Amino acid sequence: MTDELGLFLEDAEEQLAFMENALVNMQEYGVNDDDVGALFRSMHTIKGTAGMFGFDDIVDFTHISENLLSEVRSQRIELTSEMLNLFLIAKDHVENLIDIATKNKTMDSSVLQTNKDILDRFKNFIDDTVVIEIKNEDKIVEPIVSNDKKLWYVGISLHEDFYASGMDIINLISFLGDFGEIKSIEPTINNIPDIENYNPISAYIGFEINFLTNVSKDEIEEVFEFNLDDLDLQIHEIESKAKSEEKVIEKDIKDTPKIILKEETTQNILSEKQPKVKSDNTNLSLRVDSYKVDHLINQISEMVIANAEIAQIADISDNAELIESTSIMSDMLEDVRSSVMNIRMVQVGDSFTKFRRIIGDTAKKIGKKINFTINGGDTELDKMVVEKISDPLMHMLRNSVDHGIEMPEDRVKLGKPAEGNVSLSAYPDAGTIVIKIKDDGKGLDKEAILSKAILNGLVKDSDNLSDKDIYNLIFVAGFSTADAVTDISGRGVGMDVVKRNIESLRGTIDISSTLGEGSIFTIRLPLTLAIIDGLLVQSGETKYIIPLDTIQECIELSSEYKKHMNGNKFINLRETILPLLDIREYLHESDNETQRENIVVVKYGNYSIGLEVDELFGEFQTVIKPLGKVFTNVAGISGGTILGSGEIALIFDIPRLIEYKIHNT
Repeated sequence: MTDELGLFLEDAEEQLAFMENALVNMQEYGVNDDDVGALFRSMHTIKGTAGMFGFDDIVDFTHISENLLSEVRSQRIELTSEMLNLFLIAKDHVENLIDIATKNKTMDSSVLQTNKDILDRFKNFIDDTVVIEIKNEDKIVEPIVSNDKKLWYVGISLHEDFYASGMDIINLISFLGDFGEIKSIEPTINNIPDIENYNPISAYIGFEINFLTNVSKDEIEEVFEFNLDDLDLQIHEIESKAKSEEKVIEKDIKDTPKIILKEETTQNILSEKQPKVKSDNTNLSLRVDSYKVDHLINQISEMVIANAEIAQIADISDNAELIESTSIMSDMLEDVRSSVMNIRMVQVGDSFTKFRRIIGDTAKKIGKKINFTINGGDTELDKMVVEKISDPLMHMLRNSVDHGIEMPEDRVKLGKPAEGNVSLSAYPDAGTIVIKIKDDGKGLDKEAILSKAILNGLVKDSDNLSDKDIYNLIFVAGFSTADAVTDISGRGVGMDVVKRNIESLRGTIDISSTLGEGSIFTIRLPLTLAIIDGLLVQSGETKYIIPLDTIQECIELSSEYKKHMNGNKFINLRETILPLLDIREYLHESDNETQRENIVVVKYGNYSIGLEVDELFGEFQTVIKPLGKVFTNVAGISGGTILGSGEIALIFDIPRLIEYKIHNT
């Protein structure tokens, strides 16, 4: 795949998301000009860029869609709920057409039939709506057609490397002609160099076009939207007063391809054609392949490891100048690392928006009414984490609609509103991102879950399970309490995968539920997966890293604490009982000769425990490296890192350690 085609796919995906967002907005909140305009622009943009690549099937389809949207924008056709549903189907079809075109495939009979059916329905809307109007006196009144056309000057100056972009200027000008009538077009050749300086693959010419149309300046500019970095564009309306002052203009428009203008008008155009100086304060965005960012982060990760080794050598050498230089380098590397990591941070709202349609389609299919809300969409999270959490969230949201929310008539009988509520929220908390899915449905039936688990042999009748233990049974592979299997849920496939995917991201998922009132699923995720700040500690013969954002404080396990412990594994920390987890005992470490023991108080969510370790070495910038299969079943270890000395340090998975301690207390 060429770079240009990759950019087309990236932009098309963005435009399709805009389309879906606009359509779902109008389904929920009613038709408005902003969303209609956004829908039109996205369809128009896809049509234009597809035309540049010669994807005729996409162009033909979007052209008819655009015609209908043009009638809607001009308020000659009302955008009905039926039409909104059709545009959602059309959006999915465009997505399919793009996939077919970019993979150089052809439409099969099924896709061809879908294409025909949608276009026929679009044409029916146009034909059924733009009709003659019969008045009382039986006079036929033709539909109103706008004659408010304007004459525009369009100046195009190609940059020398224009052809390197893979775009075709003839296609662009031809596409412009779809929106009006090109009255004249003249090349500008002022920039063609002498033969000895001429480069055959460079662009030196430009074009001056007189264009008659009833579309706006912004719509003309949109034709060139994706080439603005490769050309200079000037668009000016030729003053309407010139038509009355110089009658020859109108005659010339009809008879010849050139336009005679008064000297004053010509001077105005020439003066306005001068390039405008851009403001230094303009913020420009730059699209970068995610692979390049990932590669850069990997390289910085290796630099962090190498820098740690240099810092250790500097400390051993006791060279003050080398130590100072190393310290400066460490600070600069930290700043670069932080800046690069921020590039990967994206707002979760962009990903959450697509769930609105999924909720709407699911609810419609099973006959439920759902009010779906998104909160905290501006919360930022590593793009890789966002992508990997998308499928688990989709599955859980569909479960909330299918299993959680009751049917409208049942809700009314229970004294609830017929419309159920489902919310998706995100917010930062203690170095993590919390994502909550909440519904006001029937809640989880503990008795039903437990009975089914006993029947399936997952637990014994004699087991004393807490509410959390019972709720967690729904994450066991194959477990389901659904009475019937549907195409939405009920096969017992999914929730185990949901939990596994979340844990693979070093995250956790918790459930709280009240029968008859609803359920809350709380997911906690790390901000990023690549590099973390940690505290280097040692227990026994092994060094460990504790993520810094989970640490509350470090205290010495003094003889006074030991005396009050009296053999128990907890201490009284400022009138609060703090459970302790001895790392040497937990991971079967050998005894250490150290005379000092320390407690690192860590917190995750609403729980805190103290980790008993031998030595504290201070903060350490940690590059997370995956561990082999041998560590797969070691609960509490999420990865490893390489220290400056070349030693391996294991990274604690604090949520798992806390879960283990709380469960075994």
